[in-house]
Amino acid sequence: MKDLTPTRTPKRVRIGMVGYGGFGRFLHRSWSRLEDVEVVAVADSDPTAEPESLDRFATWEALIEEPSLDLIAIATPPNTHAQIACAAMEAGRHVLIEKPLATTREDAQRLIEVQARTGRRAAIDHMLRFHPFIEILQDWAVRRPFGALRRVLVENYAQDESLPPDHWFWDRSISGGILVEHAVHFIDIVQACVGPRRTSVWGRSVRRSDGRPDRVVMSVVYEGGAVMTQYHAFSRPGFFEDTSMRFVFDLAQVDVQGWIPLSGRVSALVSRTSEGELGRLSGLYDVRRVLISEARNLSHPQDGAARSRRGTDEDSVISAGLRYDVTSRIDAGFELALSKPEVYSASLNALMRDLVRGIRDPEHQLRVRLEDGLASLETALEATDAARDPIHT
Repeated sequence: MKDLTPTRTPKRVRIGMVGYGGFGRFLHRSWSRLEDVEVVAVADSDPTAEPESLDRFATWEALIEEPSLDLIAIATPPNTHAQIACAAMEAGRHVLIEKPLATTREDAQRLIEVQARTGRRAAIDHMLRFHPFIEILQDWAVRRPFGALRRVLVENYAQDESLPPDHWFWDRSISGGILVEHAVHFIDIVQACVGPRRTSVWGRSVRRSDGRPDRVVMSVVYEGGAVMTQYHAFSRPGFFEDTSMRFVFDLAQVDVQGWIPLSGRVSALVSRTSEGELGRLSGLYDVRRVLISEARNLSHPQDGAARSRRGTDEDSVISAGLRYDVTSRIDAGFELALSKPEVYSASLNALMRDLVRGIRDPEHQLRVRLEDGLASLETALEATDAARDPIHT
């Protein structure tokens, strides 16, 4: 077996990319803004795919054996991820794997075993964990300034105009299906908030007349009681593409818009200590603050009149059987002053910086580990198996 003991800490991490389609090129453009990494080589089946400035390898097998490379970034169809990543780690390279980690539990577990044996650093591209809005929501779920996270809803409408019937996306043996290829991003967000342990998983799919399952729905109940539901449709014109996510806490509801979120709205019942949390959301606007004693409560008679006076309980509410002290209700919008590509690149770069830190510091625990990718994959596979008997239209 090769001696995989690191002999140097590279000044700049030299990256070889396997796959240089549209997404691969976007990764390259994003990472070109980082000072401590450099994309230097590519292996792609399209000989015209890469710029002249990159070294070209005819096969990924040849690329991973190039001794000058530190990291292999894998942006190929999902069913190839495990084979390439395992071989790259065996060859002494660190790896960054596009989601999903793999398409089967066995391949994902093999990746984890090879990573542990070789000591290489390996991350998966669950870049939404590094999005500024999502980072705040994850922190709130852990620290609970607004109580527990009870519910997450995801609605995703995507076009299929660029996905002809023979595209690998529709072939479950290659993509794993919509829930594996696409929904794992959002599954991972929820698991980062409440943990991966689940008590039940449910799923259903709907097929169009040519047999393609283009609409899927899944629900998961996690230990602790959080409930997630996702609906994904690859069936609408591009004009209607839309993704929304709702996070329901005991004392707050946060809606974010876009699969790369750029804006959203928050409604929260705050105390003197929790009110400052809302200031962490970028670009707050249309902020409306009402004392809790004067806020409308639609569960009360008289069409949601102001709260009835309750003596010493006037500044408290009950949610999920728990009493919380609150002073005000705040409603506001929030938005990032950046474009979607800029936010996408920033999130990808934050993930890459975390991986580079892990390459340089053996004690650093990566924020997205292979075990996280396995957990989201297992949930997606359980829901896919539950949806095996589809509805036909």
